[in-house]
Amino acid sequence: MREDGEEITIPMPALTLETKEKAKEILEKLKEKGITAVLDDRAEYTPGWKFNQWELKGVPVRIEIGPRDLKQKQITVARRDTYEKTAVKEEEAINAVERLLGEIQDNLYAKAKRFLEEKITKVRFYEEFKETLKNKGGFIKAPWCGNSKCEERIKEETGATIRLRPLEKEETNANCLCCGEKAKEMAYFAKSY
Repeated sequence: MREDGEEITIPMPALTLETKEKAKEILEKLKEKGITAVLDDRAEYTPGWKFNQWELKGVPVRIEIGPRDLKQKQITVARRDTYEKTAVKEEEAINAVERLLGEIQDNLYAKAKRFLEEKITKVRFYEEFKETLKNKGGFIKAPWCGNSKCEERIKEETGATIRLRPLEKEETNANCLCCGEKAKEMAYFAKSY
């Protein structure tokens, strides 16, 4: 279970009796650590079909255990976010899965943050605002005087509205992009689609 309380399901396909027993053992250890795991031992489906099904469900980590893995006393751990597969020694499996879940969370957060930052364009002037809105879209960070009349004019002329006013006000020496008066804050504008 993640810090935010959301459960994480980890499918673990197994075929033979030995692999099934090993999978159950790992399953119990994961549950002891608070990680929700599922043993997918359905014989009517191929491993590839099951892998695909769990990926479509959004499962972040898949543990694979096969006869070769048993002989080498290891498991294979597959990440959904990077598609990497790693062989891990059995005794390190639980710690490896915990570490991997943390890495995946950090990776997804960093990716989402980069995506958001790429979608924010800072402008100072109204013509630049309109041009950015027309050609690029996304969020537009612009100086605003705080007057609702300016916000209303921008909405009427461009269809964009204020989507965010940061709690921590960013100091600005610029003038309002709409009326030219001294800006009180930076606001984030966007169009809804």
